[in-house]
Amino acid sequence: MRSALRTSIVTAALAGALLAPAATAIAAATAPQPVPSTRAPVPSGDNGRYEGRPVHVGNGMVAVLRNGAEGPEAWIRYVGDQWKPGDDYMTHVVGLVTRGQTTAEAYGASFELTKAQTTAPVLVVTTKGVAKSYPLPEGKAGQVCSAEKSQDIGAGMSAKLFTSPDGPRAELWVAGEDTAWRLLDRSYPSLPESAGITARIVNPSGAAPGFEWKTQGGGTPLGRTAFPALPKGCEPNYKITEDQAADKPAPKPAPTVTVHVRPAADVKPQGGAQTVVVPKGGVAAGAQYAAEDTDDSVTVAAGAGLVASSPGSVWP
Repeated sequence: MRSALRTSIVTAALAGALLAPAATAIAAATAPQPVPSTRAPVPSGDNGRYEGRPVHVGNGMVAVLRNGAEGPEAWIRYVGDQWKPGDDYMTHVVGLVTRGQTTAEAYGASFELTKAQTTAPVLVVTTKGVAKSYPLPEGKAGQVCSAEKSQDIGAGMSAKLFTSPDGPRAELWVAGEDTAWRLLDRSYPSLPESAGITARIVNPSGAAPGFEWKTQGGGTPLGRTAFPALPKGCEPNYKITEDQAADKPAPKPAPTVTVHVRPAADVKPQGGAQTVVVPKGGVAAGAQYAAEDTDDSVTVAAGAGLVASSPGSVWP
């Protein structure tokens, strides 16, 4: 009796041990997966650029109010309905208002930066016809140091391109949506391959950044356009560093031509430098062609699941 009981206990324990990994795997497969943020995390060293005075404006959003050297700003971030003062607000950005772009919309609310040219700007948030005001920290009056433009990128998408003293910023919008699908800036200049399309800021810390995109497959070339220039009298608040194009091969060096000169048997070698005449004709022409044979083309994988036609403007 005891032997049979002991055998049944051992069998049950062994079965549980064998089934535990399978049960864990099934639970992991069926558990809800976290939804990725629409923006890459801000590096810890740059937090000061995105921090400010947060105020809860409803609909799961927080407006982070700033008014520093770059002028008045209100960064609209989605934090969820359970947020309360003191909680972390460094989640994804859904809107931004500045002196250069004074209005925005997100999650059923509209935002307007009023008195933007004064020392006491105010953020006005309107939800279902009800307006509330949130004063920004007091700052300095100044000129508008930002510029913007819109660009159709195909597949029912558009890009809003902004330039400010903080550098280039691109908002990617899907037609019919009231919030930006993705945001790109100097700290996060390119979409990952998993996004399904190509969109990136080229030379993000340079003097003339550009925007490239591709939203359809086939032999459609990459679309390119330049970011708008900063208004006259405005300067970037970071060091300008021109990027070296990693996707362009270095120029091919001209082939080295070695000429051996054998003196005649009855001629004694003379002192001093040897004079050599470089061959002309085919060798010289080949050397010239090799020096000019550079390739400026860029090959980009086609976007998955997005089919549309978008003639891209030329970006110098």
